[in-house]
This record gives sequence, structure tokens and C-alpha cells, in this order.
Amino acid sequence: MAAISSDVLYRSSVLKLLLWFGGGLFLVMSLLMQQLYQNSLQTYQQSLDDLLRQETELFSQLAAVADTSVIQANIETRRKGSLYYYYLGQGGSQQGTTAAPDYPAIANVQSGSQRQGMRATKVILQDGTPLVIGISEQVYQQFQNNLNVRFLWATFVPFMGVFAAAVWFALNILTRLNKVNQSMNQVMCGERGVRLKVSAATDEFDLLAIHLNTMLEQMEQNEARLRSLTVDIAHDLRTPMARLKLRVETLLEQGELGSREEEELRYLQQDFDQLLDTFSGMMELYNLSQGVHQSIHQGSTKITLEPLDLKPIILDVLDFMEPCANEKEQALSYRCDVPCLVMGNRNLLFRAICNLLDNAIKYTPAGGNIEIASDCFGVLVADNGPGIADKDKRRVLDQLVRLDPSRTSSGFGLGLAFVNTVAQLHAGRIVLSDNHPGLRARLLLNRSDGII
Repeated sequence: MAAISSDVLYRSSVLKLLLWFGGGLFLVMSLLMQQLYQNSLQTYQQSLDDLLRQETELFSQLAAVADTSVIQANIETRRKGSLYYYYLGQGGSQQGTTAAPDYPAIANVQSGSQRQGMRATKVILQDGTPLVIGISEQVYQQFQNNLNVRFLWATFVPFMGVFAAAVWFALNILTRLNKVNQSMNQVMCGERGVRLKVSAATDEFDLLAIHLNTMLEQMEQNEARLRSLTVDIAHDLRTPMARLKLRVETLLEQGELGSREEEELRYLQQDFDQLLDTFSGMMELYNLSQGVHQSIHQGSTKITLEPLDLKPIILDVLDFMEPCANEKEQALSYRCDVPCLVMGNRNLLFRAICNLLDNAIKYTPAGGNIEIASDCFGVLVADNGPGIADKDKRRVLDQLVRLDPSRTSSGFGLGLAFVNTVAQLHAGRIVLSDNHPGLRARLLLNRSDGII
């Protein structure tokens, strides 16, 4: 059974419902046990009174034929190990007797009085001496104490059992729900192929798992169809777009057009270039995402990974992107805190880091500062631009997502999606956070020792 935190258990509605049920059951049991307790005491008291009446009748019959001395001798014989208490009052011999206790009630058997709850009876001997026969209070008190202990155990032990059963039942339910929540979290984090285990019991949780697995399978199939359709459209359109671009270039090379027509054709050529680059990027991302899918489900990938040092790759990226930063008079700085050896593909990592740095240069204002750092976890690119709102940090990693509503800025909305796909191919991830102001984009990679 998976570990469930005390906070989750405390907030569990299942546990609260079971505890309310257990509390109500305990209240009903307490009322029943209280009634049974009173009935037990009353029954025991009545049995003692019956024994006391029998003992009193015996001495009444003896008093009719014997004098006080004989009765006293008989008392001394019966007192040993007896639950009765004998007291001879004034008017007779008191040898061997003790002071009379304070009885709650004394019934005179000779008068026929038999009151419920009596603790003693009185017999008048031949010489007028009263003989009080009572039940020892220690006997009654011992029975009551024993009864109290037994009823406490009979009341609280079942309650503790119900409480333990409620906690166990809640933990069992929460454990199975926790597995469902963990699987759904994996799906929300972008993992594919996540499925819930279905046991042979086929209970309600297994039925839920079957329905969720069916839903996840349908979602993945729909997503695969949509991606395949998008790539097929891009592939089919790229060929006629390339032909149109070639014809525009042919017209420009002839040099028989006016300046106005030539300018318009060059704009048209740029648009074709942008469309072709977008289609090529979409197809490349699709192929890379297929590699991610295969690496997750088959344990292998088409991308060749080898031990690499990130520092030379970052230095090459800086040399490549430095002219773009110089055009905006931006300051690039790099520091290597700890050497980072990763299992990776040099070409893909170079392009991913280029995309991160290109985004920082594009959205950082002129004269801004951009910092690149590498450590044992991967690469960090931090700028002092406008940054990205928290609600958009996850969405911006998807394909063709651009945060500029007017779409006036250059780009295809594929840069961060490409970085995210490359990170997944390297068993890593990209994390976006605030730089106050600006954005901190950290590319976490799988080190050569297997630690992320």
C-alpha cells in the first residue's frame, strides 16, 4: 500500500464519512450497553435479594424452635466464607458480633414486606432480640467494579476496532485513488502511453481504470491522427510552394520586370520562404516527437546519443548568435559553474540552445543583458525582457503557439516546442520561470551518470 500523507488522510471525505458512521454506531452501542448495564445490576441485586430472603426464612424457622444461643452458634458457623452479614441487636447475646452497618433498607420478613432494592432483612428471635441479616457491601461493590471493567472493554474495544477499520478502509480507497491521480498527472505533464492497471477482481475501481484507459487511448489516437494530418498537409503543400518559389526566382532572374513588380515578387519570395520553413519545422518536430514516443515505449530512439561536454557546444552557440546580439547592443555573458557531461546529440543540443538564446535576443530590448550559465543540471538562459505570464508558461511549449496576438513579430511558434521535444529526447525537460524582470529558461538534461 502506497504511503498516504497525514494531511491527505485528514482531508479525506471517505474517512470523515466513516468516522461519522462509527461515531453514530458508538453512540447507539453506548446507549444499549448502558441499558444492559443497568439491567445487569438490577438482575444481580434481585438475585441477592432472593438469596437473602431464603437465608432469612431459614433463620425464621430456626428462631421458632431454638433459643438465641443456638442461633448465635449457628451464625458463627455460617459466617465463614459467607456473603451474608449477621448482626444481633440489643436484648440478646452479642458475643462474636460486630457493629451493624448502615443498610439502605431493611425489610421485615415476618411482616411479609419484600421491597425491591433491600440490602438487609430483620428477624425477631424468641427473646425479642432483633437479628439483622444483610448482604456484604464488598460483594456488591466487587461485582459492580468487575461489571464496569467488562462493559468499558465491551464498549470501547469495538469502537477502536471500528476506528481502525475506518482508517484502513480510507487508506485503501485513497491508495487506489492516488494511483489514478498520479496517472492523470503524468498525462497532464505530457506523457503518452500512460495506462492504469486493471486487476482480475474487476471491481468499481477496475471499471474506472478501464474507462480511463479507453479514453486515453482514444485521445492519443485522435492526437496522432491530427498530427499526421497536419504533417501530411505540410508535406503536400511544400512541393507546390517550392515550385511557386522557384518560378518567382526565375522571374526575378530574368530582370525584365519593373521596380514595383520586382519588389512585390521579392516580398512574395520571402513569404514562400517563411511558409516552407514552417512546414519543414512542423515535419521535423513530428519526426522528433515520434522518436520521443518510441524511446518511452520501446526503450530506444532513432536519435544517436553520446557523451558530450556542454561547454564547447555553448561556446559555439555564442559565436554563432553574437552578431545578432551586437545588432541590438545586447551584452552576452557566460559562466560555467560546474562541467556538465551529458548523454546527448550534438546537433540537436546546439539547435535547442540556439533557439533559447534566439528567443532571449528577440524579446530583450536593445541594450539589455542576457546571461548563459551551465552547471551539473544543464543550461540556463536568463534575460531582462518582458518575460512570460505564469498562465502561458506551459502553453508556450506547444507547437505554433505565439503569445503575440497580432502576429507581427517574426517567428513560427516552433522554437520552444523544438526545445521541449529535444529535452524529452534527452530524458530531460525545460523549465520556465521569472527573472524579475525577464525570463529564465532552464534546459535540464540527462547527465552521463544517469542523474537529471
